[in-house]
Amino acid sequence: MIHKMIESHDEYLKIVEQYQDYEPGTYKTMTLQEKMDFFDGVHTNNVPLFDEDGDDMETFDDYCAIEEDFLKHPEQFSLNNILDFMAMLDDSCYQPSFMDTITKIIHNIVRFYQLDGVVFLLSHLKDVPERGYEYGLFVSIQRLISDESVYSFAKEALLQISADERKLVLQVLEKSSFPCLEEHGNETELRRKAELEAIAKNATFN
Repeated sequence: MIHKMIESHDEYLKIVEQYQDYEPGTYKTMTLQEKMDFFDGVHTNNVPLFDEDGDDMETFDDYCAIEEDFLKHPEQFSLNNILDFMAMLDDSCYQPSFMDTITKIIHNIVRFYQLDGVVFLLSHLKDVPERGYEYGLFVSIQRLISDESVYSFAKEALLQISADERKLVLQVLEKSSFPCLEEHGNETELRRKAELEAIAKNATFN
C-alpha cells in the first residue's frame, strides 16, 4: 500500500476540499508512477471519488480511465510492478471490487510475461502483505489455475522457484478451505489444483 488508509470522515472531507479544483483528464499527463499513486490513493481514500453529498467528483472518470488502461495494457508494466500492486492489497478494503481489479491487473501482467510472469508471481508470494493474503495468495493462484493460457506454464514454473517458495505455494494450495475453489471451482480447476499440489510436494520433499 503506497498510502495510509484514511478512515476519519473529517479528514476525508479535508481531502475532498483539496480536490475541488481537480481538472478532468489530468491523468493524461501523469507518469506511470503517478497513475499508480492515484490508483492506490482512490482505494485508500487519499483521492476522493465522491464529495460530501455523495456526488461524483472530477476524479471519478480519471480513475475509471486509469483502471481500464491498467487492465488492457499490461505491456506498460515491468515484472517488478507486480510487487507494487501486491503492496496495495487489503482484504478489509471497503470496496472489494477494488481489490479484485488489482488481482486482475497482476494476472494480466503475469500472462503478458508468460513463463517468466508465472515464475515471478510464485516466487514473490512471500511479499504479499498479511493484510492482503486472501486476494494476494488465494485469488492470485485461483486466477492462475482458471486461465488455461497461464496454467500451461505453472508446472514448469514450480520447478524453477526455490524449495521455500514451493512450500509456500503448497501451503496455499493445501489450505483446507481454499476459498476460491471450494466455493466456485469446477472439476477442471480442482484437478489442476491437485496437479500443482503433487508437483510442489514431489519437487520439494523428494
